[in-house]
Amino acid sequence: MATMDYKCPSCGAPLSFNPEKQNFVCEYCGSAFTTQQIQSLYAEKEQKETVNEREVKASEQQRAQAQRKGEDFDEDFMVSYSCPACGAEVITAESTAATTCYFCQSPVVLGSRLSGEFKPDSVIPFALTKDKAVDAFMKMCGRKKFLPAGFASKAQFEKMQGVYFPYWYVDEQMQSSAVASAKKVRHWTSGNRRYTETSRFRLYRTGDININNVFEEALRDKKSANQNPNQPQSNRAANAQEAMKYLDQYQSSKRHDMLQCVHPYDVSKAVPFSMSYLSGFKAEKREVERKDIEGMMTQRIEEYSKQLLTGTMTGYEGVHLENYNNKIYSQNWRYTLLPVWIVTYKFKGEILPFAINGQTGKTYGKLPVAGGKLALWGAVVAAIIFAIATIGGMLFL
Repeated sequence: MATMDYKCPSCGAPLSFNPEKQNFVCEYCGSAFTTQQIQSLYAEKEQKETVNEREVKASEQQRAQAQRKGEDFDEDFMVSYSCPACGAEVITAESTAATTCYFCQSPVVLGSRLSGEFKPDSVIPFALTKDKAVDAFMKMCGRKKFLPAGFASKAQFEKMQGVYFPYWYVDEQMQSSAVASAKKVRHWTSGNRRYTETSRFRLYRTGDININNVFEEALRDKKSANQNPNQPQSNRAANAQEAMKYLDQYQSSKRHDMLQCVHPYDVSKAVPFSMSYLSGFKAEKREVERKDIEGMMTQRIEEYSKQLLTGTMTGYEGVHLENYNNKIYSQNWRYTLLPVWIVTYKFKGEILPFAINGQTGKTYGKLPVAGGKLALWGAVVAAIIFAIATIGGMLFL
């Protein structure tokens, strides 16, 4: 597989994008380069990678043939590449577009997986460094009183990794109209009698509406794995490779909710895509095409439009939408890569993922609870309540 590696023009060492400085910094000689400089230096090589799409097309043809024959296509198909720095063979998932060599730790971009029709329109570069991402996690841990001893340690998160995840964004301009029924109820009292007056209305609303940045993840949710990866291996898989597949599916099934929880992103900070931004990070290419989610996204935008129109129908009770129509003027789809810091850790056999928005620092994660600390705290609270109750009882003797 064709690969891209970005090297320091000064000393030839691996070059990675630095989120804090928003440029490329060599960790060996300290040289710094702007994104424009790197893109200019590597423009010709990136163009060659863009042209080289044979393995992408072969994979798509294999998928199409399998679907025509009614056969299952292995979504977890693994492919190999040769590291351009050390020549080692490294295995990656088919969707992986950027990674790090496991042997020499050099950043490698698998350019052909993000070329041609798979080339993203834009990317939001990492703005949060790994150290700051770990600090954000430690800050959250500092507010938790029942964490296991030694858990909130930076050593736990040395393997935290920056990953670019693929998303579809949609902007839509439309003219929408709605008809709704509603009522107003008035109560008053005259003498010994109470009166109620109900007035019924028919409401009409129309207007031009712009709805921007409706998004959806562009990775498949591998829902086929409904087995618990914490079960003994002998109960679910005959060998280590199959066990790892179940583990990957289990984590993938939780990925969508985890990534949703670190939104929103400031998409105004997105820049035109360049493969150089991926150097030093992992990246996934899209698996979901526009046609696969177009109907769902259109329906979601319609719901937003209905909410905007009915939101103007204030001062009424029992507003009921009876009719809705819209005329779409324009629709703009963008394939964008979003930055997320990811770490997965294991506590008492349970796999706990943790994610940090690589732009804003918003955090998400399920933290473990030390049963002993919780039980001790419960005992202390119970003892305090018992003491207060005893003292209070003695006062009334």
